[in-house]
Parts: sequence; structure tokens; C-alpha cells
Amino acid sequence: MNKDAYYDWIDENDTYPKHSHKWIVGLYNKYEGVEALHRYFGPFETREDAKVFISHYKEEYVKPDFITRSKIFPLCEVV
Repeated sequence: MNKDAYYDWIDENDTYPKHSHKWIVGLYNKYEGVEALHRYFGPFETREDAKVFISHYKEEYVKPDFITRSKIFPLCEVV
């Protein structure tokens, strides 16, 4: 399944209150050949905000190839 299509479907069909949808970012790196979580950041208001954060963070704050993977997770909170 295409993840972007899934999130588009969620945006159109989800009845959960829109203000409660937030996003967090997980950044991963390899240490001695094992990929592990580096840290989480967030929450972000939109998925696009999270994407912008990832690219800025990788360009400004880490050495090239230090972050091996990034993942954006949906996060819902009950208010």
C-alpha cells in the first residue's frame, strides 16, 4: 500500500477531530553495524512540517551519513 495515499485517505475520511492529529519524527543511525533509534522529535502540526524539520536538522546539525533513516509517525492525543 502506498503510504502517501493512505495518509490522503485518512485526511479525507477520518472522523477523529483534526486538531488532535500531530506527528513525531524518529531518526535512526547505525552504530557498529546495527541500526538503532537516535532520537524522537516533535510533535509537529503537519506531516509536511515534520519533513521540513528532518531535512533542516540533517543539513544543519549532523555529519553526512550519520542519520541512516528517518520515519514520520502519526500521533493522536486526547484533549
